[in-house]
Amino acid sequence: MIRWVAAAVALTAAVAAAALEVPFLGGRVNDLAGLLSDGFEAQLGSELEALEQETGAQVAVLTVPSLEGDPIEDFSMRVAETWKLGGERADNGILVVIARDERLVRIEVGYGLEGALTDVESGRIISGLMTPRFRAGDFDGGVGAAIDAIAARVRGEPIELPEGRPRNAPEGGLSGLLTLALVALFGLPFINAALATRGPAGWILYLMLAPFFFIVPTVFAGTLAGGIAALAWLLVFPILRAVWPKASRSPGRRSMGGRGGIPWVGGTSWRGGGGSFGGGFSGGGGSFGGGGATGGW
Repeated sequence: MIRWVAAAVALTAAVAAAALEVPFLGGRVNDLAGLLSDGFEAQLGSELEALEQETGAQVAVLTVPSLEGDPIEDFSMRVAETWKLGGERADNGILVVIARDERLVRIEVGYGLEGALTDVESGRIISGLMTPRFRAGDFDGGVGAAIDAIAARVRGEPIELPEGRPRNAPEGGLSGLLTLALVALFGLPFINAALATRGPAGWILYLMLAPFFFIVPTVFAGTLAGGIAALAWLLVFPILRAVWPKASRSPGRRSMGGRGGIPWVGGTSWRGGGGSFGGGFSGGGGSFGGGGATGGW
């Protein structure tokens, strides 16, 4: 039984560790993918600093070389929650994330600015102002145009944006299949063990597996999928256990039929790329709730 619990804990920890590491907040502009010119970075950092002094809103830009399989919505939310852009009560932070290899963009909007910068406007900023310039290789121009529009909305100024709909992340179907494959590969033996083990030991396995059913779908298909999977596990397992043939339950522990452990998968450490400007910058304790939009080029 102890081996089962240890294996479940190790598996859950390994999946969690595989999630992309949140980079250090080095300034208002963090160009880890090296997409922006140094001169533009410095100019943009100064503009964002002036915007904060004028309105109190904190806007930051992050570019990364790759998401390494993470949905950009999940990664940007982790970054936003870690950096805590915006005031603690005002929640007036905005994060712009650009993933170079996946060719994806995410605008994450804090609670306090969701009325000023709507999801539709965020999507049009991406599809109308950023995407055309990015496709032409003009990352400075695309980011600059987006920040100008965002700053205008933060100030309460009207903006004219082209009609458009943000492109959905292309990994959706593949992520769902990958999630099912991982659950089938790693989860089924533990599910069977939890159902087949008598007494408190089976219920302990049941509780230990709940994080697994949340983390795996979250990493590959988003937090909503993770929440649904975890809730389904918590509700369905007691029913399955009640109808599971009691004769198939073993009082002792079972061997997994092999030797060796589960390897630890570490997160990515951010190195190299572009620099960041605006030293001494830190978040003010703001909160985010998933407002914003995703698009790509």
